[in-house]
Amino acid sequence: MDRISFSSKYKPLFMPPDTRYTIVSGGRGSGKSFAVNTSLCDRTYDDGYNTLFTRYTMTSAEISIIPEFKDKLDLLRITDAFKIRSTDIVNRVTGARIIFRGLMTSSGNQTSKLKSIHNVKRWILDEAQELDSEDIFNSIDFSVRQKGAKNNITLVLNPEDIHHWIYRKFFSGVDAGFNGVIDDVRYISTTYLDNLSNLDSTFIAQAEKMKRLDYAKYCNVFLGHWSKQTEGIIYKNWEKINDSEYPSGLPVWYGVDWGYANDPTAVIRLCYDPMSKTIFARQICYDKGLLIGDIGRIIRRDMIACGASPDTYIYCDPARPEHIAELRINHDLMAVPAVNKNKTGRIEFLKYFNVKYVGDDIGREVDVYSWKPDPNDKSHFLNEPVDGNDHAMDAINYGAVTHLRVLGVANLIGEE
Repeated sequence: MDRISFSSKYKPLFMPPDTRYTIVSGGRGSGKSFAVNTSLCDRTYDDGYNTLFTRYTMTSAEISIIPEFKDKLDLLRITDAFKIRSTDIVNRVTGARIIFRGLMTSSGNQTSKLKSIHNVKRWILDEAQELDSEDIFNSIDFSVRQKGAKNNITLVLNPEDIHHWIYRKFFSGVDAGFNGVIDDVRYISTTYLDNLSNLDSTFIAQAEKMKRLDYAKYCNVFLGHWSKQTEGIIYKNWEKINDSEYPSGLPVWYGVDWGYANDPTAVIRLCYDPMSKTIFARQICYDKGLLIGDIGRIIRRDMIACGASPDTYIYCDPARPEHIAELRINHDLMAVPAVNKNKTGRIEFLKYFNVKYVGDDIGREVDVYSWKPDPNDKSHFLNEPVDGNDHAMDAINYGAVTHLRVLGVANLIGEE
């Protein structure tokens, strides 16, 4: 038979998984779908557990995806070892099935039905960038939990832009093109340059032409880098500075956004230079699992370090009045509830200040903090920010907007 060749980067796909998650990402022409689908056929010989293979939408599997898998079985010359049916293929030796389903059908969301499929230890989410709901992903993810099996969730995708939940969940802080394991995630990143022997010369010429004419688009489309789209971004002109550039001698105050188990508590020290109308923000805390006593000690320690007055204001998310009371009573801090009405208006007020910040988590959030796209027209945006990646953003908003409005400070628009 003709030899089937794969980039060595795909080798982990042909071995028992060593992580809960496998992310196979890359640009066009990288051969990732071919490698994943071929490896799935091979993996059905491991045991009798089933694999759920999904796409966001899938027309009849019999005419859409199953022919792709039959091609792989033919290439491996193992077709006779499988029973090919309209919605699955079955390994006759082990009884393991690859079950093909769409997450969405004409009748709606199929999540409940998918969660009930028996004996699934592996879920493949193909064309994962098309799934725009992290809740749907989590619902199926949590249902893959066969006792005694090495359960695995594999996402196969062409990266889009950094607003996507997949970027926030898996790629924040991960270098472009990284191959290896971080925590419980194995990253496999490939490009057309890893697959040149299987590509037509005209495809390669297209890639090289885009490289010359639009390098940023080339990096996204052909190298599989996440793009930094600016459409819908709320704060476009914030500037990251070094800690040494954060001014001393200006009065300071703090903004706090509560978190605990799933979300971090964000504490931000703030000051304002009226001459340049610049707000300075410094990340003090961005951690999960903190008790109020921990937060109080963190703020007190920073106040001492920067020489803040004992009556410095700490503007807190008003949703937890008991936390605010504890900071005041047990930690002798001037904690007060922040203004939490008209979030869009507060954002608009803050947009027209110069803002300079210190802190990687502030930078990560400001890069993706954006207005929600209109579900009926993705080129337009609603006056509502995307929720879920905004802990530092909220802490800055609580502190800066509440304090500056108390002082009667106008932004750059208000000055004109």
